[in-house]
This record gives sequence, C-alpha cells and structure tokens, in this order.
Amino acid sequence: MLRVRDFSNYKFRPHAVGKLMKGLPKPLTQNQTETLIALEEKYSNQKITEKQLETLVDLRKKQKAKPVLSEGAKTYLKSIFKEEVFGRKKEVQNKYLTKGIAVEDENINLYNEVNGTFLIKNEVRYENEFFTGEMDIEEDDEIIDFKSSWDYSTFPLFEDDVPNEDYEDQLLAYMDLRPNVKSAKLVYGLVDTPVDLILDEKRRIGWKLGLIDGLPEDLDEEITRNMTYADIPKEARIKKFIIYRDEKRIDQIKAMILLAREYLNSLNTTLAKHLQLI
Repeated sequence: MLRVRDFSNYKFRPHAVGKLMKGLPKPLTQNQTETLIALEEKYSNQKITEKQLETLVDLRKKQKAKPVLSEGAKTYLKSIFKEEVFGRKKEVQNKYLTKGIAVEDENINLYNEVNGTFLIKNEVRYENEFFTGEMDIEEDDEIIDFKSSWDYSTFPLFEDDVPNEDYEDQLLAYMDLRPNVKSAKLVYGLVDTPVDLILDEKRRIGWKLGLIDGLPEDLDEEITRNMTYADIPKEARIKKFIIYRDEKRIDQIKAMILLAREYLNSLNTTLAKHLQLI
C-alpha cells in the first residue's frame, strides 16, 4: 500500500547531508575575485578586450551561480521517497560500515584510555526544523563523532585535513542541533577488526586466489596481523580533527535541504502521473 507523504518538513539525518552538497557552487578563488574586480574596472572604463569580456561574463556567472541538486543527490532522494512511500527500508551493508558499528564502544574506550576521560555513548536523539540525529558523544557542550578505520592503511595518522568533507557537514549539522556548541571533534580510531570480519576477509582472499583448501599459514597470519593492532601504542591509534561552527556553511546545508524537500514533493506528482491519478 502506498503512503502519501508531504515532504515539506522532512528532516535529514546529519550523516546524510553531505549527499546533498555536491551541487553547491564553489566560491570564487582569491585569484578569480581579484581578476573579476580588475575586469569590472576595465569594463567600466571601456578598455576591455573581447577575450577579457568573455572571462568577465564567465566569472559573473560563477559568482551568481545558484545551488542545484546534483544527479547523485537526486538519486539519493529517490531512494528516500521510495522508502517513505512504499514503507520499505533497505539496509546498507558493507565491511567498512559493519566494522564501524561493531567497534563503536571499542573506539570510545580507546579514546578514554588515551585522554584520561570517562565519556559514554550518547543515547539521546535531538531534532530541530531541519535535522534529526544522535551524535556519538554529547557532554558538557562537547560533541564527538567517531569513525573506525578499516585497517592501518586507511588510518589518517598524518592527515592535516578531514579526509572526507561529508563528515564536516555531519558535525556541523550536529552542532546546529546543539546551539551552544562552538566546535566538535571528529575522531578516527584504529582498533582490532572483529574476528568474524577477519574470517570473511580470509575467505574472500582465498576465493580470489583459488585456494580451496585454505590459506598458507604465513598468509593467514599476515592477514590477522594487518587487521589487529595491540602491538601499536594506543596514542598512535587515535587521530582527532576539530570542526569549528560555521554558520554560513550551516545555512548552505539548510538551503540544500529546502531544495531537497521541493524535489521530494515533485516526486509525488511524478508518481501520481505514473499511476494516472492526474
């Protein structure tokens, strides 16, 4: 049975808002801004060449570009629409997500041991006009979100910038849910992979190599070693990034949500036409 849904007030989960942001126009670079100012002056003085005029028109268009939903965002919104209207939900599963969920407590415990804290998992869901979400840690005006690296090779030990900008938008959405919070921490942890996932990885590699009777002992041990980290100092297995509150970016996220709501409602019309109801 189809469920009619008005998406005008649909609230997005913070972990998903990054999917909406790819159609946001990029601001002009410092060099482009300086070029635009110089060309505007040339234009006003009627001392601009044809090629310079083309550049001026292009920069003006970029400066005034409005946000749009990318095709990827539309695909994501179509899946939301079908879940809501059909009353179904597809569980996304992959080895990275499975590990992240399985070791959530281990990540928090590792962080506590390294930092001498006693943080516990937040179980309160917050909502406002745009978002609904449950951050990992929310305590004393502090928000922390944990990510678990799949293995040592993906752990961002030496990164200065957040590896995935979608995570920055996620933390900004969390901060919008908690108005007093001025910054949040994104924490990557490198913790042991659960045994069942290690066994899955060994089976996958064995199948790929055509080893029906099991892996050679040295390869088996190498896989286990690459997915467990007790021999690495705990301090080297925690990486923190600070995300500062950015009201301009938060407003941009909300603007994209407004576009997303409009698109979701337009799908109601598309579906009605498909069913020959209008």
